[in-house]
Amino acid sequence: MKVLAPVGNFESLKAAVLGGADEVYLGINRFNARNIDGFTLETLKEAVDYAHVFNIKVCLAVNILFSDDELQSALDLIIAAHNKGVDAIIIQDLGLAGLLHKHFPEIEIHASTQMGIHNLEGVKQIEKYGFSRVVLARETTLDEIKRIKECSNIEIEFFAHGALCVSFSGNCYLSSYLCDASGNRGKCKQLCRLPYSLLKNNKEIKSGYLLSAKDFCMIDRLEELKEAGVDVLKIEGRARRPFYVYTATNAYKAALNNKSFSKEQLQLAFNRTYTAGYFDGNNNIISSLQNHIGICIGVVKKVNIGKRFNEVVIESEKNINPKSGLKFFKNGKEIAVVSAYDIKKINSKEYLLSTTQKIPVGATVNLIQDVAKEDEILAAKAKRQVCLKLSLNRGCPIQAKVQIGKEELIVEGAVCQEAQTHPLTKEEVQQNFAKSDIFAANLSFENFESVFLTKKQLNDFRRVVFETVFEKLTTVSNKQLKTVKLKAPKPILKFEDFQVIESLDEPLLKTNIVYSPSEYLVKNVQKLQEICKKHGKNAFLDIPNFATKQDYAALEKIVKQTNIAIVANNYFALGLTKNFVVGRGLNVYNSYTAEFLAKPAVSAESSVSTKMVAEYMTMRHCPMKEHLNATCKNCPYSEGFVYKMENGKELKLKRKKVFSCSFYLTD
Repeated sequence: MKVLAPVGNFESLKAAVLGGADEVYLGINRFNARNIDGFTLETLKEAVDYAHVFNIKVCLAVNILFSDDELQSALDLIIAAHNKGVDAIIIQDLGLAGLLHKHFPEIEIHASTQMGIHNLEGVKQIEKYGFSRVVLARETTLDEIKRIKECSNIEIEFFAHGALCVSFSGNCYLSSYLCDASGNRGKCKQLCRLPYSLLKNNKEIKSGYLLSAKDFCMIDRLEELKEAGVDVLKIEGRARRPFYVYTATNAYKAALNNKSFSKEQLQLAFNRTYTAGYFDGNNNIISSLQNHIGICIGVVKKVNIGKRFNEVVIESEKNINPKSGLKFFKNGKEIAVVSAYDIKKINSKEYLLSTTQKIPVGATVNLIQDVAKEDEILAAKAKRQVCLKLSLNRGCPIQAKVQIGKEELIVEGAVCQEAQTHPLTKEEVQQNFAKSDIFAANLSFENFESVFLTKKQLNDFRRVVFETVFEKLTTVSNKQLKTVKLKAPKPILKFEDFQVIESLDEPLLKTNIVYSPSEYLVKNVQKLQEICKKHGKNAFLDIPNFATKQDYAALEKIVKQTNIAIVANNYFALGLTKNFVVGRGLNVYNSYTAEFLAKPAVSAESSVSTKMVAEYMTMRHCPMKEHLNATCKNCPYSEGFVYKMENGKELKLKRKKVFSCSFYLTD
């Protein structure tokens, strides 16, 4: 398995290389889901060249949804990036993927996790669109990964470490609907990280960070991932610090090579406590805290309250360096964060911290950042090993032979003069060739006569040698592509005059009736068809946006038995029947996506097609198990559960059940 590291800026790129990444992924300006400005098209070439020196693959995330007006710019950007040497493009927007597959099949495209691909049936659909790799949704289980590997030819990328979204990939509209900031457009406000109250019939049951997910950590499960067929391990975190990038990359690379790694260092880099997510099922993903907690290093033993500053005595077995970030907790809740600029060791186990904050005796102390340690680690520079065979013969140019792959390069410099008094030594040559920020020269000498070269001549020769190697390693071998001018798309086939019903008792007010039940039963679908036929209506079954193998089999049975038309909310549903409407979960944001699918469509966010309001979010964990310690046998779910925000906004909890359950937050 390969390690794919997140890169938010050039310092993080250096950290990823230093950590041993096999691949990196990065974004440009506003055209990526992290919406950070680490790279521009102008600085991209430098980043790609640096990665390629170390034989590291560069994947460019262009993984947001695009409007009609933006697609030409997105296409132009991708062509320019490809011509600069980018190795692969990560895409969510099916319209953009379709255009690339049609006009530029030589460009490698990866299906973003935002496409929500989580089962074999979904993989089979996107293979048709030219994707060579799928970044599986974090909700994908171990058994399903195995099934995908056994029955498809696609490369599998799976999240191994980092933030875990509480909502199903690509189908969270909470930030979009409440703040006009779409997560599918790279603008998520992370409302899930806020405090909530869980109510049942207006009575509070629980409060806290009820939607804040723990962090994903699969470092102890790598053998299972490998056996399942995962090709690439993805580390989340393009917005994280370079130290996090280095630490996570280095730990996973070490673990894959059966070398030791520090789990504590991994936690210090960033963690909200760890989970294997949905790998083993659909429970235990919610953290009681919503931010980095670091590692516990001690406890507050004494506090002296002063007029301006308070003196806090910390007992700790760990070394606490000045400028370290400390976080204090009491009764499991965060109470203070301090940058320890004024801290000193008073004995072998105690430190004296001066702070303006009030911190009680007995509070636990967590280290969340060790600045001195980070500076020490990141001061190191990654260097590419280059084997050089040098020949220094009197009356001949100094010569270097370097092997790059199967090709041997020969570089010559100034003519070597016969030494009169101070012949050049091997040590002097080795010291000279050590002067490089990115190359480590492994020198051997085919010939070494008593010769002399000036310092400038030797410096110039070293520079030319390394420039030649650099150029060879970074030359873009692919043919330079020219972008195409997009033609206006065909008019969208809109799905209109529809009504979504959850119960068969609801009055039918529109021509097209979309049945979105809480439980998928064939008898109810048949009853729907009878009612619709009686009233001259068209019946549609709203397909959930997530399906396990068993769920798919159950849905397939219903559709085949009833021959009902469907509203498809995930790519897997496109294989159930040819009689479908493109649903809100497929995120039609532009006319090109609608044209590509060639079916009547609705949209969750864009006005390009008929709007069908989506659920705020889809959750694969079970809130009943997570917050009420329930089991499937004694499930207390019923209508009436509500998540309430601090501003008073209420989000109703609803459940859909096929074979397994998914939960939804709605108005």
